[in-house]
Amino acid sequence: MIPQDAARAAALAPGGNVRISRISIKNFRNLMDVDIPLGSANVVVGENRAGKSNLAHALRILFDPSLSSSDRQLRREDFSDSLAQGRKDWDPKKEGVEISISVEIVAFESDARVSAILADAIVDRDPIRARLTYKYAPRVMPGREDEPVYGWFIFRGDNEESLMPAEHRGYLHLAFLHALRDVESDVAGWRRSPLRQLLEAAAESATAAELDTIAQSVEGANGQVAQLDSVRQLSTSITELMSEMVGNSQAMQADLGVASTDPLRLIRTLRVFVDGDSKRPLSSASLGTLNVLYFALMELGLQQKLLKEIAHFILAIEEPEAHLHPHLQRLIFKRLLASADDDQTVFITTQSPHVVSTVGPRNLILLRDVEGSTVARAAVNADLSESDWDDIGRYIDATRAEIVFAKRVLLVEGYAEQVMVPALAEKSGINLDKHGISVCAIHGTHFLAYLKFCRALGIPCAVITDGDIQKDKLGNDRSAGAARAQRYMTTLGETGSPEESGIFVGESTFEYDLLLTSPGNLDAGISALLDIAVNPKTRKDIEGWNKSDPGYDAYLGMIKKVGGKGRYANSLVFRQLDVPLYVVNSINYLVQQ
Repeated sequence: MIPQDAARAAALAPGGNVRISRISIKNFRNLMDVDIPLGSANVVVGENRAGKSNLAHALRILFDPSLSSSDRQLRREDFSDSLAQGRKDWDPKKEGVEISISVEIVAFESDARVSAILADAIVDRDPIRARLTYKYAPRVMPGREDEPVYGWFIFRGDNEESLMPAEHRGYLHLAFLHALRDVESDVAGWRRSPLRQLLEAAAESATAAELDTIAQSVEGANGQVAQLDSVRQLSTSITELMSEMVGNSQAMQADLGVASTDPLRLIRTLRVFVDGDSKRPLSSASLGTLNVLYFALMELGLQQKLLKEIAHFILAIEEPEAHLHPHLQRLIFKRLLASADDDQTVFITTQSPHVVSTVGPRNLILLRDVEGSTVARAAVNADLSESDWDDIGRYIDATRAEIVFAKRVLLVEGYAEQVMVPALAEKSGINLDKHGISVCAIHGTHFLAYLKFCRALGIPCAVITDGDIQKDKLGNDRSAGAARAQRYMTTLGETGSPEESGIFVGESTFEYDLLLTSPGNLDAGISALLDIAVNPKTRKDIEGWNKSDPGYDAYLGMIKKVGGKGRYANSLVFRQLDVPLYVVNSINYLVQQ
């Protein structure tokens, strides 16, 4: 129990600022060694079998009150397979392997309730930080000192003897919504219904006079129904048949009525209906509508719990996008993630770019499978300025987060490269989709923030950027692109050539480099211009080149005149082309990652 003086102080204390700041997992399933910073809102992405569900279950093991003791008792298959190192006869229990799941909790000083239960869990005081750990390990049992028995326990701080009682963990409450949820059954069933707490609170708020009025009304309705001859005869038949079956001494008196006359029980039987006056049952609603209803009930219940019962609420949802139209995904989860604050932690695993596009990039956690073991990376570790974060956030929103879901990313300047590079790769015998490579145009040359972001998330990436030839003070040509690449290397603290870090610089601009790659490309480029030139004078000017290179300025000027680089790329993309060497090298670099 919480000490009495602390309990009194808690009643006077304002709402706390409790926050779970980190989760660390060792040897649990494919999460062999994971250490991730957490924020108020956390969106976990990754390929299938990368460990998203396992990460959510690890949180449940620590905090979910719906899990029983037996649910927390792990099995052989819960140990990481990577520990076996290929040995078929490997037995983790014979080797004494331990599974541990730890969370760190900060900013709880102002909440007396949490301060009391975490007093023995503090591992650092500047700033103050507490730790809770679940461990599944061999324990010596009284009378069986020579035969350690595997079991689970949750302890505070670094002292394994300071066990954390379940009633104390309840102040950090977790609600879990499974990916394969049956909303209709959950809402209808009393034990798991998100409506349950709301109805109980409504019943508690009713006055004695209001409840008495309800009881009298129900009693009157029951009496009117019971007066019907058919109903009275049915009640008598049921009672007589039971007496015939088991005898008068064991039979029950059966009465039919509209509802129980106990108003509290009556309130518990309330059900949600849809479609206004039509009052249709939930079974008539679409799966998407049911999910919207579920989230609304869940949010109302969360608000009540925070007012009365708990200090911090953890909402863990697997694949929340199920059955929701993309617009609903964005609306609901933008609201849900925006509501995450010091009172609640939102933890979502998803494969939906629409959900990811609603969250700030700092809240992203990416899981990757590397030879059967999960590597976890948090975007918050990227060293970016506020303007960089804002820029990436707008980019993720506009592109529906393609950069986050790619196995590998090729960053390019604009639309023309985004259109042309996949086609050029195909002509080189490389299907980018089969290698999980996404070509992402950032519409500029500000690659550095994106390089930092991809490196923080562990996404292999490469850059294609123009050479952008300029005159220096002495009138000599210099490559602004090459200087830009070297500047990236210096800022990233990387050595070697830019190409070794995945930064590939063209000679001038992409369009002109492509033109000069081969005579065939020159013919294709001029033909593409003629196809989209509608002004007779413009066509005459192009024909006046006599299929020869007109020079950089004339060529780029003509592209602008006929509609711009995007329109030119759309005309050129289906033609037979040779691929510039630096483009080939950038693709090969990613394929080998």
